[in-house]
Amino acid sequence: MMMNGPISCLLVDDERNGREVLRKLLLPYTESMTIIGEAANTEEAFEIINRLKPQLVFLDIQMPGGDAFSLLKRFEAIDFEIVFVTSYDHYAISAIRFNAIDYLLKPIDTTELDQAVKKVVERIGENLVNREPIDTLVYNLKNTVKRMAVHVGDKVKMIHANEIIYIEGDGRYSDIYTLDGSKYVTPRNLKEFEEFFGEASTLLRISKSLLVNTEEIVEYSKGDPFVITLSSGCSFDVARRKKAEVLDRLKK
Repeated sequence: MMMNGPISCLLVDDERNGREVLRKLLLPYTESMTIIGEAANTEEAFEIINRLKPQLVFLDIQMPGGDAFSLLKRFEAIDFEIVFVTSYDHYAISAIRFNAIDYLLKPIDTTELDQAVKKVVERIGENLVNREPIDTLVYNLKNTVKRMAVHVGDKVKMIHANEIIYIEGDGRYSDIYTLDGSKYVTPRNLKEFEEFFGEASTLLRISKSLLVNTEEIVEYSKGDPFVITLSSGCSFDVARRKKAEVLDRLKK
């Protein structure tokens, strides 16, 4: 491990008890990390992060006066590692999972804490810190049109939701087809995409294995089977239970 000393970390939680519990749970890791401060709200956290420059922030999501996401949106660039800490929050966890960012559920499980700490220490120690997941998360928080990262060889391609024609699921993997004729394979299933994009997205599940961009539907059949044709020329059968939802989306 290529570290010159323990990692500096900040604890951010509006509940004093939450900070105290986390501080005690981190006692076994004093050789690899040192707690340089605590913050009870986003204003304190913003000031301390800018002043002390911690390498790692344990960041509670739900806080009065502004949540973790509102805090992150204030930074022009995120130059620190983050481990989110949260009670169950479906939206937040879906966004975090989709971007492969570390998080801990309250009450904190010591095994999960150990795994998260070891991963962060290794990334920082070997200078393997990857800002892309956090940068993507913050971008999506700031913009109405979401984007995601897909890995292509030794590069990372950023794809905006409105560039997608359709996504075809195959078990734990999915194929993304874009307007420029490209195809990208990603280790995410369709349910993860649905949760990530949300109900307001133009991407809609039309069958067990397909999500399509309803903005790219150029025609559809009147009878059964209900078939849609996309701008790319591809045609797909819509599941019967999804027909009404697709027609409603097209009317809007």
